[in-house]
Amino acid sequence: MEFRLLGPLEVIDGTAPLPITSGKQRALLALLLLNANRTVARDRIVDELWGEDVPESAHKMVQIHVSQLRKAMPEPRLHTRAPGYVLQVGERELDLTRFERLLADSREALSEGQAGTAAALLRDALALWRGPALAEFSEPFARVESGRLEELRVAALEWRIEAELTLGHHDEVVGELESLIAKHPLRERLRSQHMLALYRSGRQAEALASYQSFRRSLADELGIEPTSALKQLEQRVLRQDSELEPGSTRSTDSVGPSVRDAAREPLAPEFDIGYARSGDIRIAYQVVGEGQLDLVLVHGWVCTFQPGWENPKLAAFYRRLGSLGRLILFDKRGTGLSDRVSPEHLPDLETRIDDVRAVLDAVDSRRAVILGISEGGAMSALFAATHPERALGLVLMGTFARMMRAPDYPIGLAESEYRKRLVALDEDDWAPAATKEWLARVGPDLLRDPAAVEWYVSYVMRGASPGANRAIRLMNEQIDIRDVLPTISVPTLVLYRSREHFREGTRFMGEHIPGARVVELPGNEHLPWEGDRDALVDEIERFLSGMRDEIDADRVLATVLFTDVVDSTAKVAETGDRGWKDLLAMHDRLVRGQLARFRGREVDMAGDGVFATFDGPARGVRCAAAIVDGLKALGLDVRAGLHTGEIEQSNGRVRGIAVHIGARVAAAASPGEVLVSSTVKDIVAGSGIAFEERGERELDGVPGTWRLFAARI
Repeated sequence: MEFRLLGPLEVIDGTAPLPITSGKQRALLALLLLNANRTVARDRIVDELWGEDVPESAHKMVQIHVSQLRKAMPEPRLHTRAPGYVLQVGERELDLTRFERLLADSREALSEGQAGTAAALLRDALALWRGPALAEFSEPFARVESGRLEELRVAALEWRIEAELTLGHHDEVVGELESLIAKHPLRERLRSQHMLALYRSGRQAEALASYQSFRRSLADELGIEPTSALKQLEQRVLRQDSELEPGSTRSTDSVGPSVRDAAREPLAPEFDIGYARSGDIRIAYQVVGEGQLDLVLVHGWVCTFQPGWENPKLAAFYRRLGSLGRLILFDKRGTGLSDRVSPEHLPDLETRIDDVRAVLDAVDSRRAVILGISEGGAMSALFAATHPERALGLVLMGTFARMMRAPDYPIGLAESEYRKRLVALDEDDWAPAATKEWLARVGPDLLRDPAAVEWYVSYVMRGASPGANRAIRLMNEQIDIRDVLPTISVPTLVLYRSREHFREGTRFMGEHIPGARVVELPGNEHLPWEGDRDALVDEIERFLSGMRDEIDADRVLATVLFTDVVDSTAKVAETGDRGWKDLLAMHDRLVRGQLARFRGREVDMAGDGVFATFDGPARGVRCAAAIVDGLKALGLDVRAGLHTGEIEQSNGRVRGIAVHIGARVAAAASPGEVLVSSTVKDIVAGSGIAFEERGERELDGVPGTWRLFAARI
């Protein structure tokens, strides 16, 4: 049997295509093929096929489509495997697998100097494409995967053209390159190949004009300059450098390392870059090293993994961590190689920890030690508290639980000082200004090294756009996870340097995480790969040596939701017993539908209200608002309350002080209101949810006073 994804979806049995005609059935098959031989959870299938608009019958519809696919296939391929389904596909039965194998073989051939073999392999790989992949589908997964597959196809074209240039076929590829540039005007590698092909064809003036055209496009559309590598290529064309001639071993040095050099380089190219799907966003990741222990590194601000391999210190940091286990690097959404998002819709911490889970799933990691740096520390701590079943341990380096100063947090940043940071991002020459301001805090000694400053400016520019940089800074301003720290139950190591910028904030976190080991190291460098890198990693290695895979999933951080129908007794009198029973049935269906949509877990649906839990507060707030609005349309006024705190789970029951607080917050809500505790408000920073303060309240049976806020979606 043959499965074809690289073009219109087809399944061929012998010579005859299988009749799979239903749209959603075809979409499900495509999703399973993209995850061939791997289990796809039912909940994920629902998310990938319907996105936010999930029908109440979605899970039943998935079962029906699975049954129909099984009947359509002449042999058993589609199996149930908890928590979902797996489609078994042979190594040569899927065109995508064959394409990726040919691509890998061709790159190996290029690295060994076998350009002819590489070109032939790449031609075979590209011949598998029969048209745009997944073009017939509008489902969320297809929007993400079609872009990834197209990126693979264009990359294969670039590798094939590099092989052709190595073989001296520069005249033959000029026309093809011009067509590709028209379709992909901002791809620098295509532009460098175009310049080189023109120059070798005796068309020096046109090669220089190609560079100027690209430079104008970058300036007009992105406000940036070409990389230094492309600028160097222009200069070499201008001076008619003999090393650009065919056959020169250094002819492509100025447009980045050649494939042969890259194969010898012990840094990045040996580690493939993959993409994990998190909702409709692709998250770029890379796995470095091997071992039974998985480590996930969460960078801060706009620091990203791929450019880091250019910096010997950062590359050595990656390699040393990779020697301790399997290091998993990734770029947060909106940064680096991951999908860009609108600066107005940057993700909150809750969405970012969903991205971590997606990466762990993509690399088949059951549990991992989470290492958080700087702004990545708050995200890592929230992940460890919310998902202890996925976090084997937690390492925090130079980080903070809250960015800004407050009456009860005097070590935070003053408002005036923070605004100065934003000013740098408003300048026309924003990257040097923002980078130098950043380095003055995180690596002051680096400012005395012009080459280091130049590299870090490039690093920051490639991390995110000016607008995204500013939006990330504004989101970080709102972070406050202090209430989360006491709920972290996994083993924790907290590291900081004695004179670094975030030393007090890091020490605060270590003092408030139960059982955390806190280590102060000498130095003023905030960036862990600068300064005495080995001393810092030695501490991490000592910590990891005591790791035990023990799960205490009974105690987790969760958001609890309580709802209640207002004046239900009067409603019973108005509708009568039969009418009230029918109304309650509609209430229950609507509530359960919204819980499924927002990944809530129903704990109790007693009487005319619901008690549910969520692994993220923003989802809980949005679910509560949807329930309130939906039931209002049925003529029911509902109040809702939410709180985030530690709960205890046992035999399907949920207990703990957080449950009592959530119930009391709901009782304090007005009809039609979604009321939340300050803990919920602090954690959802950057979610786009607005809040109106309702003052401090005493909650019956709960010590102290509590600041409450009404959510506005």
